[in-house]
Amino acid sequence: MEKRECTYKIKDLPLEDRPQEKLLKYGADNLSNAELLALIIRTGTKTKTSVELSQEIINSLKREGVESEVGISALSNTTIKDLLEIKGIGISKASMIMAAVTLSKRINKESIHSKKKIKSPNEVVKYVMSEMRFLKNETFKIVILNTKKEIESIRDISSGIINATIVHPREVFFTAVNESAHTIILLHNHPSGDPKPSKEDIELTDRMIKAGEIMQIPVIDHIVIGDNVYYSFLENGLI
Repeated sequence: MEKRECTYKIKDLPLEDRPQEKLLKYGADNLSNAELLALIIRTGTKTKTSVELSQEIINSLKREGVESEVGISALSNTTIKDLLEIKGIGISKASMIMAAVTLSKRINKESIHSKKKIKSPNEVVKYVMSEMRFLKNETFKIVILNTKKEIESIRDISSGIINATIVHPREVFFTAVNESAHTIILLHNHPSGDPKPSKEDIELTDRMIKAGEIMQIPVIDHIVIGDNVYYSFLENGLI
């Protein structure tokens, strides 16, 4: 007679160790990342509980070339293909994880629509840091502000290979004019994690400032996003 393999489930754990019960009793903030992820994927494999599988997912995630980005933070830039390469993760679980990650990104951006007045570079950074700090390639965006210095939108301009984004003023101000921008903020990331501007960044900023003067759409800052840190040209007296 063929022996059936045992399937490990959350209900096989002691009651006090089950993520859902812990969440209800102590609150979500008291759960580990693996336990929170386990509540999303729900089931484990034949040899692992959902918590063990979730911890394995977290341990396996790592952003290429950036030692500091491992574990749960790397989920922000993970694809379905990446997840499917993990043993025990199929289409269903991968889809659940991607849905949760995407919802998290949308929640983070939702406050943009309130059109809060921007009083400092840090207020812009909080809208984009969770997404841009994990981008593998340099991506250049512009922040469109209205007459009240409120964010109307944040638009992608270009994305290039690492350390080599090419941006032309015509692309920037074509978008700015179409969006009826009053002023704009330049925005791009450094995949290395170090936001210190390069010589090319400084030269690009100077070109954009001059173009903005001609177009009568002032460039009021250029913010470079690193790994949970940023550099503001305005704050550092370069604008």
